[in-house]
Amino acid sequence: MIIKEALRLYTPDNSICRRTLKNVKIGSLDIPAGTELCVPQAAVHHDTKIWGADANEFNPARFEKPPKHLGAYFPFGLGSRICIGRNMAMVETKIVLAMIIKKFSFEVSQSYVHAPMMFFTVQPQYGAQIRVKRINGWWLC
Repeated sequence: MIIKEALRLYTPDNSICRRTLKNVKIGSLDIPAGTELCVPQAAVHHDTKIWGADANEFNPARFEKPPKHLGAYFPFGLGSRICIGRNMAMVETKIVLAMIIKKFSFEVSQSYVHAPMMFFTVQPQYGAQIRVKRINGWWLC
């Protein structure tokens, strides 16, 4: 739930773009073939109508149940074009995080300024000043 919430708040990509191969009707919109549609992930992942008034706050408990709308959460894409590495990325993230937090503790520096910036991916505008401390009893490898 924590990893999913982090991916929702700080989505790996700005938007997902697709080009229509044929004429498509979405609701009342007629979209001609060859039109490029871009869905801004950050906007959908932070939409208060979908995620509630606390959409901009870190709340892993929101993933205790599936999202209300099928297309509300898509950090790895959606549908037939979903990233084939999605499952591996999630497993790898869990393993790496478990190995790191087993040996180290982390504290955000007092000089840290939270300012996520959308470039090609989400990046901290002023860097991420974090104090890393080795947990006693473990040796660095």
